[in-house]
Order: sequence, then structure tokens, then C-alpha cells
Amino acid sequence: MSPANVIPIRVREPTEMGQLIGEPGETLTETLRRTLLEMIVFGYFERGLRLYPERLAEQFGVSLTPVREALMRLAAEGYIEAVQRRGFHVRAPDAKQVVDLWQVRLGLELTAGELLIERLASGTLPAAALTVLDDLMAALEQSPRTIAHRPKLGLNAEFHHRIVELSGNDILTSLYRGIQMQLIGEWVQRGLQSWRVRLSSEAAEHRAIVAALRAMDRDAYAAAARHHIARSLKDALADLAERDAAGAQKNG
Repeated sequence: MSPANVIPIRVREPTEMGQLIGEPGETLTETLRRTLLEMIVFGYFERGLRLYPERLAEQFGVSLTPVREALMRLAAEGYIEAVQRRGFHVRAPDAKQVVDLWQVRLGLELTAGELLIERLASGTLPAAALTVLDDLMAALEQSPRTIAHRPKLGLNAEFHHRIVELSGNDILTSLYRGIQMQLIGEWVQRGLQSWRVRLSSEAAEHRAIVAALRAMDRDAYAAAARHHIARSLKDALADLAERDAAGAQKNG
């Protein structure tokens, strides 16, 4: 159950895959990118599969141009591979892409925390606004032994998104949501169980982040955020290596 006053980032069930998803005000190209990214991440397309723009346009009932634009964006972001005269192919994440994403995430979250603290210090943002973070932490810590992977990713992503949103900077929030860290987590960790043993350390790191925000301590927040994201990156790279090893063993 989602905590009160929190709108969770919903991940669709497999039976819903293949249907366009979007948000008010976004372009058709962005809606297609968002939809295709989710389909890639959650295994709707097999690794190496060729994506034909004409077939996708027919499937979604749209023109060819926005489909091509969405595929080109996904290729530029590294989620698919564009091969000359061979089209677009689904790819798996690699270490450089993971590092690049986490580095961008760190920069955005550090900036968001600093802005949030400025708003708290000036009185622009009431301290009670941080209660939503407490609710999300409580939901994450409620059932560590039984929580499923997708709900866990959703709550964790919402925790970080809320910090960014509370910064009050709409452009920063838009950039952060564009990374879609929830989907990246699923892309890297799909099929693994190593994430569960990290729940207690993640919970402690989240508490340190919120404590620094409540204290309006910029240095403490920066230290807590850096520690949390560095540990998360280390684990993501370990997950990636585990997946690659399992895949090599299976194919061998």
C-alpha cells in the first residue's frame, strides 16, 4: 500500500506492455520513447532483437516519423543499438552506461538537496513537507523480507524523485525524471536477488539523507548523498557483472 499523499510511479504488468504510456503535455515522440524504454527494460523485447519502425508504428497506430525519432533517442542514450543497414537492435546495459547514468544522477541530486535546504532555511518550504519522505521510508522498511522487486523499486525511485521535486526547480525535476532510475534499476537487476540483502543499508542511508535535510546541513546532505549513490553504483556494477557471467555461462 502506498503511503498517504504519495503518487507512486506505477510500473505496468506484462499484460499491459505494448500499450502507449505518457504524461500530460509531452510529445508523441517522448511518449513512444517512454513506452519503448519500459518494454526494453522489462524484457518485452529479447536482447539482440531487431526493432522495425514500420511494425512499431503499426502496433501503436502512429505515423513513422515519431517512432524513428524515439528509436534514435533510445540509441543515443544507449538502450538500443543503431547499426548501419541493419536497423535498431535491443542491447543490454554495460558498465560505462551505468557509470554515466549514476554520475548524472549524483549531480542532479546534490543540486536538488542544496536547493531544498535553501527553501527550508528561507521558509519557502515548510519542514512538514519532508513528511512524505518519512512515509516512503516507512513503506520501504515495512516488509523487507517479503517486498517484491517492482514495488521496492517504485518506492525507492519515488523517495529520490520527491527530494528533487521539493527543490522547487521544474527543469531539474524534468531532467531527473528523464533518467527514469526505477527502470534502470530493473534493467540492471532483473532476475537477481542480491538487491534484498541491501535493504537495511539502503534504509540507513535514506535516514541519513533525511536527517541532513531536516537539520538544513548542506555538508551532511552532500556527504550522505554521495555515500548512498556511490554504494548504489558499486552494487549496480556488481549486479551487471553477475548478470553478464550468468549469461555467458548459459550461452556457453
